[in-house]
Amino acid sequence: MKRRVHVHLAGAAAFLLLAATTILGTTDAVVTTEANALLAWKVSLVNGTALSNWTRAAPVCSWYGVFCDDAGHVTELQLSGGLGLSGGLDALDTIALPALTVLDLSGNNLRGIIPASISRLRLLETLHLGNNNLGGTIPASISGLRSLQSLGLSINNLRGAIPASISQLNNLGGAIPASISRLRSLLSLNLSSNMLNGSIPPQFCRLVSIQGLLLSNNRLSGELPACWCNLRRLWTMDLSRNLLTGQFLGCMWNMRGLEMIDMSSNSFSGEIPVAKANPNCYLTYVDLSKNSFAGNIPHLEGCGSMMFLDLNSNRFNGSIPAQLGDLSSLTSLSLYNNELVGNILHQLCMLHQIRALDLSNNRLTGDLSVCWCNFQLLGLIDLSKNLLTGKLPNCWWNMQALQFMDLSNNSFSGEIPRAKAGNNCSLESLYLAKNDFSGVLPEVLRGCNSLVTLDMGSNRFFGALPPWIPSSVPSLRILSLSSNNFTGEIPLELSWLSQLQLLDMANNSFTGSIPIAFSNLTTMRNPTNIMTPRPLDGSKYQDRVDVMWKGQELRFQRTLMLLTGIDLSGNLLSRCIPEELTELQGLRFLNLSRNHLSCNIPEDIGSLNFLESLDLSSNALTGSIPSSISSLLTLSMLNVSNNLLSGKIPVGCQIQTFTDPLIYSNNSGLCGFPLEVLCANTSLAPDERNNEEVDHWMYYFVIAGIVSGFWLWFGVLFTVKTWRCGFLSFVDGMQCKFTKQVPK
Repeated sequence: MKRRVHVHLAGAAAFLLLAATTILGTTDAVVTTEANALLAWKVSLVNGTALSNWTRAAPVCSWYGVFCDDAGHVTELQLSGGLGLSGGLDALDTIALPALTVLDLSGNNLRGIIPASISRLRLLETLHLGNNNLGGTIPASISGLRSLQSLGLSINNLRGAIPASISQLNNLGGAIPASISRLRSLLSLNLSSNMLNGSIPPQFCRLVSIQGLLLSNNRLSGELPACWCNLRRLWTMDLSRNLLTGQFLGCMWNMRGLEMIDMSSNSFSGEIPVAKANPNCYLTYVDLSKNSFAGNIPHLEGCGSMMFLDLNSNRFNGSIPAQLGDLSSLTSLSLYNNELVGNILHQLCMLHQIRALDLSNNRLTGDLSVCWCNFQLLGLIDLSKNLLTGKLPNCWWNMQALQFMDLSNNSFSGEIPRAKAGNNCSLESLYLAKNDFSGVLPEVLRGCNSLVTLDMGSNRFFGALPPWIPSSVPSLRILSLSSNNFTGEIPLELSWLSQLQLLDMANNSFTGSIPIAFSNLTTMRNPTNIMTPRPLDGSKYQDRVDVMWKGQELRFQRTLMLLTGIDLSGNLLSRCIPEELTELQGLRFLNLSRNHLSCNIPEDIGSLNFLESLDLSSNALTGSIPSSISSLLTLSMLNVSNNLLSGKIPVGCQIQTFTDPLIYSNNSGLCGFPLEVLCANTSLAPDERNNEEVDHWMYYFVIAGIVSGFWLWFGVLFTVKTWRCGFLSFVDGMQCKFTKQVPK
């Protein structure tokens, strides 16, 4: 018996030893295979310098971006974010990576298609290939990744329809209890910023556990499947920037877990169903902007957690519902570019957390309530392009957090209220243009040290400009005071505004001369000093200004950094145009028309190399048009009509393209193209007549020299006997040779 026991024990020990040896050998072989597969993929990359430590001299688990389990198998490949890997995925042998659970190659420069072999990674839980240049279609075989938890394919060039088989993915996202592991539970899907087309397949409705669905910035079309509201666990839904149509599904208001809806920039239409009081409404973000929704604005009752509501650029009509005042957590409300009417209800004053309010471009009427002064956190307000009337409340400047305020294009009146002592002005952009405001330049601006844009055009402001502007608002870049009743001389102190790039003081009653000190305007001297527009709250809220540009009123916003100029037209300015203005070489336009300016046009006007528009019409300018003006290669608009100019119109380069004679009209002394008046000596300017006289005398001297030389040669020939005899003998000899050659 004992022998048998010993024999069995020895056999068992030998078997275990053999098994352990076999397992270790197999593990080493698998690890070697994984290393070979990764090295082969590295060789296929066009740029794999970031993987320099991927060599056979080092263990695979020590390579950059490679993570292994305790047995040494590769489980994670994390190579995201700016490594610059360039190449494809075809050369990646997925069969050789059986333990891989994470594959993150996002943020590189990978090209080609997503290979169908990706589905062989049976244990893969995370697949992130976003922000590359992958093309082709999403392979249907991706449904074989049954362990997938997170899928990110955003910001690529993927095309075609979303495969219906994607709904077969199981176990996507987080730690899912084993008891529900058999359920379809896609929790995170990001396919945004590709070129996917076609409709959203109804199979999406089977993903009943999905929480994050991001399909934005594609070319998806058609209507949402009728079963869409089966996605009851959805938290985030982003369908923005597609071609989707149809109506808003009223059942969405009952999707309990839904916190974020973004359906903006599509072609949805129809009325939005009323959201009935819902104690389970957890919505915090709703963006339905840039569609064709119509009817009344939804009430959204019970959604007290709402923080962001954007319904801009639709066809909503009717009045603003009072129920919006119940959204006590709202921080941003955008209703602009609709057809809203009626008064702005005082219930909106209950939005104590509001930071951005945009009701512009509607047909709202009435006065502003005093309760608006309770908006202590409001940083941005845009009420422009409405029919609002009345005076601003005296407490208006209690809103000390205001950075951006646009009240332009309304019918507001009265003086701008004063601020209390110690007021903390945070304004950076102030637009009051095209109203009926009156009074002197508002004293409240003295405390606005951060003010960059001030547009007060087309009102009834009056009086002289105070000298405190540069010291109190030193950051001004845009100053528009056009079409008011300002008087007096232009303060020299304005030249201290080193960042000023646009000065519009047209259509006032300013007198005196143009300050020579304007040549010190730093930004206008050097175009490289111009800063880009500053978005305050998204791309819409940037500095913008309406300017008379080449005879048309245009709005500059995104291209504001290209706009540098001075408009002093329509005033009572006199004396000469300062020669020093030609030092402002960053100017894009200069308008000094409709004044009483005299003297000559500055001779160095051609040094304004960036000038595109020059209007000096309707003054009393004399002399000739400087020839340097022909060197303005960017000039596309010129008007010097209605002056006292004389002489020949310069020719050459860009000025030859100005074929309209009206831009030179009513200058009795001008001649030359494109006028029909030919230039004669009597009609030339003195300097040009002198030049032509010099040319004539040069011709006379040349002719006299030729004649004198001719007679001098012949005089010597006939005076000296030997020269004469030699010349005549030469002529006789030539005659004899000629007669011999002529046949008889």
